[in-house]
Amino acid sequence: MKRRTLLTAGGGIAATSLAWATGCDSGGRPAAAASSTGTTTGAMSTAATAKSPATQAAWSALGKGLDGDLIRTTDAAYASARRLYNTRFDNLKPSAIAYVEHPGDIAECLAFARRYNAPVAIRSGGHSYAGFSSGDGKLIIDVSALNKVGAPSGGTTRIGAGAKLIDVYEGLAPHGVTVPGGSCPTVGISGLTLGGGHGVVSRAYGLTCDSLVGATVVTADGKTVDCDKDHHPDLFWALRGAGNGNFGVVTELRFRTHPAPRAVMAYMTWPWAKAAAVLGSWQKWGPDQADEIWSTAHFDARPGGTPSVSVAAFSLGGYRDLQNAVDKLADQPGGPGPATRVSLTPIGYLDAMEAYAGCSSKSTAQCHMPGTLPGHTGDGKLGRETYAARSHFFDRSLSAAGIQTLLAQIESGGRKGVTGNVALTALGGAINRVGAGDTAFVHRRSRFLAQYLASWPAGGSGATRTAWLDAFHGAMRRHSSGAAYQNYTDPGLSDWKSAYYGAGAARLDKVKQTYDPQRLFSTFAQAL
Repeated sequence: MKRRTLLTAGGGIAATSLAWATGCDSGGRPAAAASSTGTTTGAMSTAATAKSPATQAAWSALGKGLDGDLIRTTDAAYASARRLYNTRFDNLKPSAIAYVEHPGDIAECLAFARRYNAPVAIRSGGHSYAGFSSGDGKLIIDVSALNKVGAPSGGTTRIGAGAKLIDVYEGLAPHGVTVPGGSCPTVGISGLTLGGGHGVVSRAYGLTCDSLVGATVVTADGKTVDCDKDHHPDLFWALRGAGNGNFGVVTELRFRTHPAPRAVMAYMTWPWAKAAAVLGSWQKWGPDQADEIWSTAHFDARPGGTPSVSVAAFSLGGYRDLQNAVDKLADQPGGPGPATRVSLTPIGYLDAMEAYAGCSSKSTAQCHMPGTLPGHTGDGKLGRETYAARSHFFDRSLSAAGIQTLLAQIESGGRKGVTGNVALTALGGAINRVGAGDTAFVHRRSRFLAQYLASWPAGGSGATRTAWLDAFHGAMRRHSSGAAYQNYTDPGLSDWKSAYYGAGAARLDKVKQTYDPQRLFSTFAQAL
């Protein structure tokens, strides 16, 4: 999916489409492969033969029992309410969408699900890469109305699980602080956090989940649980990397805040003939910079044309420090030499987040999806997208053969008429100073993360694009660690549990047994 990186060019601010690790979601298979039925096991599947489905009267009673709105298939708002961000999943038809207003509403929905064996899906921003926040016949529990961004106090802040990233940044900026997050403005803070959470300050401040100090969760039995390092520590551990849809419905997140100082954005391009040198230099340079410097290397396939290569960087440090750093990237032995285009832009922190969100020229209200449903605004100007994506973590630099494989795949995409790219995001810094077993996000030794992406017009066929994407992913697998980013949920992975959770998988199984023994939340294909 497209990330808007806004950088100076000729004294102005220009938009360049980049895809980088921010916590927005995508899937590597056509929508039909992301079936909402998923896998049900244990008591949940056994109960399916013992309980009758909910009647219309039962659904009506549920709606009357909620303070929030329950949208059914016959309601005028259903067509909009059922949609996810990615148009690939427009074929999914849930039974109802509950816009819950408090934990009591969630408890009512879960009691209904237990009583009638109704499959549930949890939705925050609706950006699931595999469409797992929806599904045919499901009761969607949407937390968008739980969107309060609390004023910071004592170095922490309370944020409702349904708050969108643009509202988090805007809400904290007047206090001079932030929570590290991604760039996509309509992503829900809980979806981002519970799967890790990458962004432009991750090397300085860690992942979004690394700043989480506590959470409130409604568990499968309808109980409201507050967890942190001292209370339900096993659940708190699991939420930081494996919390999306597996253990309960998160209603509130408590974060440690960080300073939001002025920053510097940089952007560089080279001719495609320099692509191998750019990649070879960047992979040695990016992960080893000072913590305050984040970067991504971007390689784009252009249908019928020459591919492009660029590097974007962001720093919480000084202008001169970033200037010296990007000079070293270009001039190191074997490096690509001077860039064709170079820009460095001092910028306020909030202005930078708005720029990366593609919202520099929009008001906060405009930087939302249009509509009257929770999470939308009447002035919203943002649209949806159509894309598929896959990922790999890399624990070491690519060999010469690996570099050539990556570039050859980009070139083949252009010849096949694919609009696609790979974005390599530098890791290290504060991310890797957290122990691999300290949270359920175990990818703490990786040097960089690759996101492979293809996009196409809404309603068009994605067959050629997804075939190219799968071939790209397959060609790079032997060069990678084999791990994948759980926030880039990938239904094409046969070994998804190992790829996402590594050595933490066995511990997660135990947490699952404790908090969801009847597997109420196991109605999607990659549920724990």
